[in-house]
Amino acid sequence: MEKIIPIFHSLSKSMRGIHKSSCNVISIVQSSILYEISLMNKPSMQMVAEAVGMDITTFSRQIGTLEKKELVVRTPYEGDRRIYLLSLTGKGSDMVVAINGIIASKMENALASMNDFERETVLRSMHVLEVKLRGN
Repeated sequence: MEKIIPIFHSLSKSMRGIHKSSCNVISIVQSSILYEISLMNKPSMQMVAEAVGMDITTFSRQIGTLEKKELVVRTPYEGDRRIYLLSLTGKGSDMVVAINGIIASKMENALASMNDFERETVLRSMHVLEVKLRGN
């Protein structure tokens, strides 16, 4: 178990670095919010806040900032005016595509020196770990 702590911190720092360098106009948190919104069809604010692991008050401030940057639109739900649905603007969608492209490129570069077996093993292992961590 002693080996896992330095690996965890090093991997976490490296992933944060990749993410941060891919989104110079917005924060990593805002990038994560945009990504989660892109995965869903007009999700509620509560759904996205839970998906990114953020309390609704802090999340609401982040959405306000994203609205000012014209990346997100907040629309009241017709069935209950207390609920707001989120969607990306064209500019927001373009930003998600750009950020995902940069992240994919950097990850592909990191995996490029591996042979096919190593690359598949790493990707499969990362997926299994992600699923297990999500379950905890």
